[in-house]
Amino acid sequence: MKVLNVLFLPLCLLVFSCEKDKVSPPAVNLPPDNTNNVLDTLGKIQVNLSGMHNANGKINFALYNSSSNFNDPAHVYRSLILTPTVSTMSFTLDSIPAGTYAFGVFHDENDNQQIDQNWLGIPTEGFAFSNNAMGSFGPPSYDQAKFIVLKSQTHVQTIALHFY
Repeated sequence: MKVLNVLFLPLCLLVFSCEKDKVSPPAVNLPPDNTNNVLDTLGKIQVNLSGMHNANGKINFALYNSSSNFNDPAHVYRSLILTPTVSTMSFTLDSIPAGTYAFGVFHDENDNQQIDQNWLGIPTEGFAFSNNAMGSFGPPSYDQAKFIVLKSQTHVQTIALHFY
């Protein structure tokens, strides 16, 4: 019996010490597959545009993501050229990272890829900016036109073209 105890005790110690030294992987709580998708963190911008006098030409839309680039055609963050409809139209920009933005839009009625102006530099084609912002003797500032896009949400801008 002593021999059995002498053999049993080291064997028990060996088994229990091996169990104690076993390393289990840490528990990891993974989110469901659909929340791990980058697209779920992006927002959208929906623009409801009104005021077109006709369906001629194109609607030019330019989105900016910084004040230093605002209203500079060479530094547009995202742009669209759309076929206008008379009176009202809506369009949506998808996959927009959360942040601060501003946009300008004009109805290029003669489709010459520029906003036409009279001899005083006043636009002769319809134009608008986000927030329906208007500047004094020129375009509005970025601060007047800026808005915030939140992740996984749609920001809606309802805009009317201005004519002089």
